[in-house]
Amino acid sequence: MIDLNTLSPREAAYIAHNSYFTLKDWVKGEPSAGMEKTSTVKRMVVGNGIGSGVKGGDTNTSLRSTDLKGASLNTVFRGETAGLSTGFGYVLSFRRNGLNQVIIASRGTRVEHSLADGLADLHAAITSFGGYGQVHAGFANAFASIVPNLARQETRIRDADIVHCVGHSLGGAISTLVAAHYAGARGAGVKLYTFGSPRVGAHVTPQAFESLIGKDNIYRVSHDLDPVAMVGPYPYSHVNGLASDANNMMLRSPTAKLIGVANHDMRRYVESMSDAARDLSWQDVRGFSAEVVHDNAVLARWLLRSVDNPSVFTTRLVEGLSVILKAFAHFLQMQSVTSAIISGMTAIDLFAAALSRGIDRYAAANPQLLAGLQVAAVWARVAVVGMKFTIAVIKAIMTRMMDVIKPLMMEAIAKVGAGNPLPLMIAGATAITGHVIA
Repeated sequence: MIDLNTLSPREAAYIAHNSYFTLKDWVKGEPSAGMEKTSTVKRMVVGNGIGSGVKGGDTNTSLRSTDLKGASLNTVFRGETAGLSTGFGYVLSFRRNGLNQVIIASRGTRVEHSLADGLADLHAAITSFGGYGQVHAGFANAFASIVPNLARQETRIRDADIVHCVGHSLGGAISTLVAAHYAGARGAGVKLYTFGSPRVGAHVTPQAFESLIGKDNIYRVSHDLDPVAMVGPYPYSHVNGLASDANNMMLRSPTAKLIGVANHDMRRYVESMSDAARDLSWQDVRGFSAEVVHDNAVLARWLLRSVDNPSVFTTRLVEGLSVILKAFAHFLQMQSVTSAIISGMTAIDLFAAALSRGIDRYAAANPQLLAGLQVAAVWARVAVVGMKFTIAVIKAIMTRMMDVIKPLMMEAIAKVGAGNPLPLMIAGATAITGHVIA
């Protein structure tokens, strides 16, 4: 049954995609810094959607072909990243199911055309956000820049029965903050839809956002090998980030086997949300998500480049590396120590030291961990005397894992970001890089 008070997967994907047309000359296929004319954005969002920015074979994402064809585009707003002001999104209003509804769409990062967007993604300092906790400072600054623009639509947004916040990539991060902001002001009636969003909140902030917006009102879609959805140094984490969360909809990636920027492209997300025969429901998308492994096994298989060679040893090794990644993620999530205490230690150092001190206790609680370490040690060509998993042994295993995965992930991120690569989050909560935790 279709819920008329919720955007459909296709509607949400179209909105996330066509928000890019707010960037000047995106419609010409030659984006530049600045904001597109409102009349042009209107044509691409609710009009015929024709422009050279819609390339041959691409889906026309005008809402004219959906149940939102009668929606009104109220404003195109600006946003600022690293001092550069550009078109950042739009506000749309419509009436459905007897209710007044508003859409706030925020576009994502296109670093090849806007270095400032990349700088926002790469600014990983923590700052406070209202009374809800700490968030990524770059995203908070970008959000703050659009607030004056949204204020011009404050009456419309305030009086709406439902406010839908939609975004892809950087836009997903900004939309998360927009949704939290309006959920706090309104108390109810806010829904959030993100595609390929990086992590936004630190420590307990994602849980605060979930309580504020409502977990059932947060629709988080990601491709399992989308590198940007893995981005964000510890202690950032996703809203609806647990594999058990019904609206954590991780889908099979278009490339199937490789972590890469193609899996982050919003056009590919549009394809994932589309079916030639019918309009998909969110229940359909959840069904697709159920076919995907949500834990570390996908990354472990990719790490080994062994998806097509499921030998007995490979299967055991994938299981072993997955267990280690899961234990490492859990360890970082459970840390109560301050960044000052662990400053100067890498994530790998910290994990290795803690695990080696309590290996007997950890193994007793989770024999899979011990078995995983044994198999991984063989793969990493690390000699283990008896059952002595010392700091050096554990660190050598983790370092070997990063020697394989890090260069390829950095290459993928380099196509999305600019400057120094972001610390990468693996397996739901884990920064297994050689970067200092600070």
